[in-house]
Amino acid sequence: MNDYRTEKTEIPEWMCQQEEYTPSKDKEAFLTKSTKSVLSVLGKLRFHEGKDGRFSATPSLKLFYTLIYIILTASARNYLFVLIMCAAVTVRLAFFPAAAIRQVLSETAGAVMISVFLLPAVFMGNPQTLANITARVYVSVTLVGILSAGTSWNKLTASMRTFRIPSLFIFTLDITLKYISVLGEICVDILTSVGLRSVGKNPDKAKSFSGVLGITFLKSSEMSEEMYASMCCRGFTGEYQMSKKYRLCLQDVLGILMMVCGICLFLYLNVNM
Repeated sequence: MNDYRTEKTEIPEWMCQQEEYTPSKDKEAFLTKSTKSVLSVLGKLRFHEGKDGRFSATPSLKLFYTLIYIILTASARNYLFVLIMCAAVTVRLAFFPAAAIRQVLSETAGAVMISVFLLPAVFMGNPQTLANITARVYVSVTLVGILSAGTSWNKLTASMRTFRIPSLFIFTLDITLKYISVLGEICVDILTSVGLRSVGKNPDKAKSFSGVLGITFLKSSEMSEEMYASMCCRGFTGEYQMSKKYRLCLQDVLGILMMVCGICLFLYLNVNM
């Protein structure tokens, strides 16, 4: 009987040779562009960056006077009022950290660039039109950026109930934006895993793209069922209720006084025209 411990085992010659496989080059524009596009969308959805400062006013009041300032700026007939609002908004923005200022100004610059389409008005004898529209866009977009950078997303959505906005609208807006962020992060993870596992040239990139969409859809369906089950367990009925009642504080009084001064200035500069 042969003893397997005394038998000689020889390794095949092809296993002793060094592997000389060189994968063919392939352009990764599909993965790179897809990842960058998803990350660019996620960079605009910042649910945790807004921080309520110690001396910050009530979120509902900030939302209210932001809308008032935008309406006054858009309906002002006197250009001097628009310039005053530009100066006031710039001074308010200077109190934020450098990272928040950079983020707000980057968004404002993209909106202001739309005014380039009004450039022909300068050569047609109406240069004030370009300056007027640009200043109004700057004020409106910067006000929205200041509100987003200085207010938490959950408090901002909760403050909408103060204005009797339907809960269904708030729920749809809240869940849609948050799910775009969550599913975007899943897409980035899938694209990263596809890039790490890809060896050589992939001639069928459409199949990879459909696979990413299919996995994202399955994840979305699974997460929706889990969210519905968690809502049932927590007794959520679709109504957004304020966790606590805000009392009028010094910051609210200052905000109201500034809003009244802005309205009075608007009436003074525009009624006498």
